[in-house]
Amino acid sequence: MLSPSVEAKIKKINLREKSVKFVDEFIAVEAPVNIYVNDQHVVTLFSLPTQLKELGIGWLLSQAIVKSIDEIISVQVKENNVRISCSGKVETRIKAAETMKIVDSACGSTIDDFLFLIDRMIKPFVNSDYGVKAEKILQFVKVLNEKSTLFKLTGGTHSAAIFHEEKLVAFAEDIGRHNAVDKVIGAAAMKKVEFSKCVIVSSGRQPANMVLKAARVGIPIVASIAGPVYSGVDVAIKTGVTLICFVRGQRMNVYSYPERVEVT
Repeated sequence: MLSPSVEAKIKKINLREKSVKFVDEFIAVEAPVNIYVNDQHVVTLFSLPTQLKELGIGWLLSQAIVKSIDEIISVQVKENNVRISCSGKVETRIKAAETMKIVDSACGSTIDDFLFLIDRMIKPFVNSDYGVKAEKILQFVKVLNEKSTLFKLTGGTHSAAIFHEEKLVAFAEDIGRHNAVDKVIGAAAMKKVEFSKCVIVSSGRQPANMVLKAARVGIPIVASIAGPVYSGVDVAIKTGVTLICFVRGQRMNVYSYPERVEVT
């Protein structure tokens, strides 16, 4: 398996100091990761080549291809290939996921067209009365930042974490914010974590497909250092997810279901 970073000689230019230096710098690595379900190739993800088992499991869960980890019989990782054997009606769900695939930006479409596409999707609704204090959300983000060592080294990764009843149960970094979220969902599922009592924290912006990942596994609270996209707010409202963004310093913005965030 590849290392998550490589060292390269670069030319560093500082206009303020009027200096030019040749230095060694670490760069994050990406690799194509092939995911197979019951010997059928379903997707290739460009990912940091770490936690591939977690990535495969989390991707299946966040795409609603499997309803729970109990439908997964086995997972084999060899180089950059993840082969997963599943029970249940996965072939039907794979076809459904392919027809309802959405991307971050609706290129060439109006916002009304994009929201119409989202409305056509089968969306769960998170019925959870789990809540947290606002101060805890700040602490969760602090932990996320402290553990993001590869980002500090390369500046080229996103990170995600899941806290179950205020305890860290999963953390991951990846070149893609979607992959990082899939990895922590997979890691938490492997530990049989009860998602209805979880908060997922991310470094990336929150469009519809990011919020849907949490909703599909039943996570009631999503918090991010970055901002939301309108489609993400729309999906959060329609799926019962509390969406919190711009968690920085001593502040945060709550876009949906604020009753889950306690202010003392």
